[in-house]
Parts: sequence; structure tokens; C-alpha cells
Amino acid sequence: MIFRYKIADIVFDADIRYKYTYNIMKDYLVDDEPARFSIVITDEDIANERKLSPNDLSDASYESIAVYRKYIYEVLDKYDAFFFHCSSIEVGGKAIMFTAKSGTGKSTHRNLWLKNFGDKVKVINDDKPIIRKIDGVFYVYGTPWQGKEGMGTNTRVPADTLCFLSRSEKNYIGPISTSEIVAKALNQTVRPKQPELMGKLLDLFDEFLQQVKCYDLRVNMDDEAAIVAYNEIVKE
Repeated sequence: MIFRYKIADIVFDADIRYKYTYNIMKDYLVDDEPARFSIVITDEDIANERKLSPNDLSDASYESIAVYRKYIYEVLDKYDAFFFHCSSIEVGGKAIMFTAKSGTGKSTHRNLWLKNFGDKVKVINDDKPIIRKIDGVFYVYGTPWQGKEGMGTNTRVPADTLCFLSRSEKNYIGPISTSEIVAKALNQTVRPKQPELMGKLLDLFDEFLQQVKCYDLRVNMDDEAAIVAYNEIVKE
């Protein structure tokens, strides 16, 4: 069946076969705005996702991934938007992003912020937010694809801070070199094979990384890790 969705303030239609995908995306349904494009997932799309995945998932799971993949290529091409693998939170009306290789502890660190700062912190998206430039300003948007814990909100928040997170016995937050920023950031997005789309992504990344504050954040899993980061980033 065809359903209409609004993600990152972009309305589109998607032909959804599986209830699993419908349930994931239901908080983003709309019915009173015109669609800008349509997504149709074929058997070939699902087979391709199966080839790309290191896990043996259901066809329903692969459909959800295929919808996301087609969506992010469309919005990169036409709407100055890109996917960024991170855990993103809102504090004081600003978006803070924690990015790292899978398994490093992004969600664990996010949980420490929730534990220590309570209602001051809201989760935007714990895994796959969309970053979109509108009138020269980058925003972090919640999406239906929220990671293993399913944490996220249908919202948009101005991008403010990007932390490159790594494990350490001692907690530390400080500056990070430009060369490290670019290399590490590009590893946390989907890089299209088409040269024109890759060029657009690089241009967007250049603007985005100049607009946000970037930090090298080294943490353990103690409460102090969130407190050290909060005191430097939020500076109340």
C-alpha cells in the first residue's frame, strides 16, 4: 500500500509491503500535504540490501533499510540533506551529536546524559538522524530509524556541536584537527557512487563542519564522562 510521510520537512510517498516498516514509520505519516517524490521497493532492492548486510534479517527489515537508502539519496540530490550516523540529543534548543564507530558507546554515553541531566536532555535520534541545510542553517532531524533502543523524536533542532567519541580510561574533551574531522565524519555517512552526488555531499559536509563546534571526546562509562562533556559544551 502507498503511504505518505514527512521526514526532515520533506513529504514523499512510499509503497510499503510489510507491517514492520509501517510500524517503524507511522509517527511520520501525513495526509494533507503534496508529495515531492515517490519510493517503490522492488524484490531486487530487497535482494541488494541482503547482499550488503552482514546480518541475516527478514525481508521486512530489508524493506525498511531500502526505503531509507532511497530516501537519503533523493534528499541529498534535491534538498541539501544527508544521513549522519550518530546519537543526537537536544539541550537548551541546540543539537549535540556523538559519533563513533559502532560499538564504541554512543548510546551508553547518551544514557549518561539522560541519567545526570534529566529533563534538560531530549533524544532527537539515537542512530540515523538526517542533517539538512535550510537557508544556510543546518538542522538535525529525527527519523523513524532510531537504532536498537528505538529512541527518537519527530523534531528538528539547529545543529550546534559534534563530538567524535572514543573510549578512554580518563575523561577528556578538547579540540580536534581539521584533517581528523573530515576523515572521521565521512566514515559516518553513506557515500554515493555517483560523482555528482558525492561532490554535493562533500560540499555540504564542508559547510556543516564549519558551522558546528567539533570536539575530540574521550570517555569511560562513568557518570563523570557526561559531566565533563556537559560542562565544556553547554557551559551554563
